[in-house]
Amino acid sequence: MSRNESSKPVQIAQAGDSVLEVEEPDLVIYRLGGVVEGHQLRTLRVAEGQWNAGKPYLLVLVDISRQMSSTMDARKASTEPALGTHNRAIAICGGNHYVQVLSDLAVRAMRSLTRTEVQVRFFPDEEIGRAWLQAQRDELASKAS
Repeated sequence: MSRNESSKPVQIAQAGDSVLEVEEPDLVIYRLGGVVEGHQLRTLRVAEGQWNAGKPYLLVLVDISRQMSSTMDARKASTEPALGTHNRAIAICGGNHYVQVLSDLAVRAMRSLTRTEVQVRFFPDEEIGRAWLQAQRDELASKAS
């Protein structure tokens, strides 16, 4: 499989109403649902860290279309250092205005606390988010060659 191809998503973890899926070679998909709690997000992040170990970069799609809210501890968990490979691009898709605002606050906190170079964008749906992630993948691949 070439670096520009991806496989079908495979679920590798579940915590509460949220699941973590992965697609080779480099995509992690968080499908957040209900009220996301800190321990649930940490469970998913541990599974992500085990899967992504040794990868040169990681792309992340976060589907918040089923998420109702998140606890303060979940927002804190989202700013904690990544396990394994660090994210290079995060596409956050869907969700109502309230959940988007909470996600934006978590992204701002992550950037200020970790001082990472991660690109984060919000999209109305997964299809548009995936197209942007593909462009990020292509850019990362061209820089590597």
